Amino acid sequence: MKKFFKKFLNKTNIVILIVVAILFLLVGWWGSIQFYSAFPSAMPESLREKGRTDTQVIHSMQRTKEVSLLRLGVTGIISRENKSHFFSMEIPGSERAQFIQYTFDAKLGFEGKDVVIKEAGDNTFDVAIPEFKFIGYDHPEYRVVVDQNGALSFGTQQIDTLDMVNNILTDKAKKEYVDSNRDILEEQAKSFYTSIVQSVSPDTKLNFIFKQAEGS
Repeated sequence: MKKFFKKFLNKTNIVILIVVAILFLLVGWWGSIQFYSAFPSAMPESLREKGRTDTQVIHSMQRTKEVSLLRLGVTGIISRENKSHFFSMEIPGSERAQFIQYTFDAKLGFEGKDVVIKEAGDNTFDVAIPEFKFIGYDHPEYRVVVDQNGALSFGTQQIDTLDMVNNILTDKAKKEYVDSNRDILEEQAKSFYTSIVQSVSPDTKLNFIFKQAEGS
């Protein structure tokens, strides 16, 4: 009986030692995870995840001095329709049509670096403003509101949604935004430079000269 208890105790001690060792390993493993989570740079190369990369490259960086004078909230709908033809005749039911609703904020202004200021005498300066232009846009949103396909449209060319979106802001459209808001842009330019100059020298007078785009 004594031998039995000795063997039992020996086995129990071994089991306890194994359990304790496993617990220590688990605690150490958990602690290392928490440490490397807090300080990932301290993780050895051999332990880091392999087969995963996240590479970003900045190709260029350029300072700009564009002056944004006006922001336009633009909303519109553009549509396109494709049909199949048999010789010169349209095939009924072969039409595809798509309507896209779009919104964005257009920014209009000019190149600040191209502004020329010359002294005109008697505390007066001539300010030559370059031609106004479409600077850029923010917060673009596009969504297809109508997508129609006729019963026989399977043979009709698919409508390229991306091409439709890319044709929203054509050079012609940008010019129209500028031309239709020219009066406001001129007033904004005057206010912009007048407020700057008069905050320093209230008695200074400014004469503004606005360059017109070719063909305007």
